[in-house]
Amino acid sequence: MKQKKTDIALAIFVGAVVFLALEAVVFYGLVNWLVPTDPAVEEEGGMIVRNWGKVMYFILIYIAVVVSAMLLASSQVPRHYRRHVLFWFYLSLPTLLVMLLVAFS
Repeated sequence: MKQKKTDIALAIFVGAVVFLALEAVVFYGLVNWLVPTDPAVEEEGGMIVRNWGKVMYFILIYIAVVVSAMLLASSQVPRHYRRHVLFWFYLSLPTLLVMLLVAFS
């Protein structure tokens, strides 16, 4: 019984570390690639359409990376740990909103 609790605690810890690492890499990668804007375009006032496109690309790429990571992780972990993978996947969806606010504010 004690071994099972230790295994679950370790699985949650490893999941949290991998989740945070993935989120940080994806966030900084997307922010460095999508968010910088051309100063000439900012002066012309073409920011709304330009940012809308960037937000859509950000969302699509983020969802693609997260779904790919979930599929890869769920195929690699034992069956009784798959619920933990789904937990981190569901947690990544509200994290997307936070990332969007931080990246585009």
